[in-house]
Amino acid sequence: MTEYVVYAPDDGTALGVVARDDAASIDVKADRALQAMSRWSDLTPMKRAEALLKIAEATRERLPELADLLAKEQGKTRKEALLELDRYVGPFLQYAGLATLAGGRHQRLGGEVHGLVDRGPVGLVAAIVPWNFPASLFGSKLAPALAAGCGFLIKPAESTSLITLELARIAQAFLPEGLLDVVGGGPDVGDLLVTHPSVSRVAFTGSTEVGRRIAARAGERLKRLTLELGGCDPFVLLEDADLRGAVRALMGARFYNAGQVCVAPKRLVVHERVADEVVEAIVERLDRVALGPSLGADSTMGPLHSEASRDRIEGQVADAVDRGAKLLGGGRPTGSTYDRGWFVRPALLLDPAPTSRVRVEETFGPVLTVIRVSSDEEAVAVANETPFSLGASVWSADQARAWRLARQVPAGYTWINSLARVYDELPFGGVGASGFGREHGIEALESYLEDRTFIYS
Repeated sequence: MTEYVVYAPDDGTALGVVARDDAASIDVKADRALQAMSRWSDLTPMKRAEALLKIAEATRERLPELADLLAKEQGKTRKEALLELDRYVGPFLQYAGLATLAGGRHQRLGGEVHGLVDRGPVGLVAAIVPWNFPASLFGSKLAPALAAGCGFLIKPAESTSLITLELARIAQAFLPEGLLDVVGGGPDVGDLLVTHPSVSRVAFTGSTEVGRRIAARAGERLKRLTLELGGCDPFVLLEDADLRGAVRALMGARFYNAGQVCVAPKRLVVHERVADEVVEAIVERLDRVALGPSLGADSTMGPLHSEASRDRIEGQVADAVDRGAKLLGGGRPTGSTYDRGWFVRPALLLDPAPTSRVRVEETFGPVLTVIRVSSDEEAVAVANETPFSLGASVWSADQARAWRLARQVPAGYTWINSLARVYDELPFGGVGASGFGREHGIEALESYLEDRTFIYS
């Protein structure tokens, strides 16, 4: 096997070297995981739950060093890294409690005839996660798969492999040897994993473009599949809403992790009567953002994850300005602190043309598009102008009005007058170009189980 190097986004330093897998090494890892799964799935649900709780406890004990590694490797601030690691631990607690629900059910069918629905693990799982939340997206897939009794192979993004390897080492101490393993490499390795004959279930989070390719490849062998893909989420703000609360929620979601969040609002669809007031409030908050290194004591926003990420967001901004949008903020910061990293200042784009890239593509960076509307009907039309339907937000003091609009904006996850938080207890996922299938909640556990029906008398 060959190797690849992981670099820090804020200064370009080399952080570590990771082995790149190939077809032969994936064969070995898949065989070991299947052998271990036969032992793991034979354990009682309570025993599996016990292991999940131990993984959670052992991970929490190492949070400070894990946060430093995640922040440095991904580029987010240390505070954001701690929050993400808390999100990694949460599913192990949740699915430890749900593990006993993985059993089947008995049904009397009349007379002496009975039915039994027996539920078991779907098989070996291949998970592929992106670089923006490498820890939490790992945990949200791994925990329900383990609770269901599955074996698990995880392929992280090459640029965030180190935190994945470390989290996997912690978990492996409480699991049968080989049940959980990490597969290193890029898209070619991901294709080998998705098409491997031993893999029964694929769980992918990433771009819509890559998701389509994975769906096609997995479909050749009719593998079980969930896709959590891109978003261009609308944040509909009506004139009667609590503007202060809405701006606080919007800022906390849009510019978190330097704007590299799939379910963050990308387009502010705001009623023209309050648009100027809202823009002024946002600009005032943007002025407080402190760009800096991921582990900087005063940093409130780190760099973008890669040069390609910065080039893409800068291209989208330039396109919008060329088409008539007004730019507030943005640009690259100057000074020795920023010379070697992929830093960009947060920005607003006011009233870009409907054909602008920021209104039809996912904007993965600290840029918020502001679109003024004059009616509820126009707000719905603008909210629905993209093929993406991952998340949406609607704000109005009139609950009936807010619910009426929310129901007209298709999305897998919708907030109404609420902070943009994703809850482990509820199913999460998109529709349309934002994918299919659900993570979190009891729904995720069920997606890692296979039903078999028996009739007997």
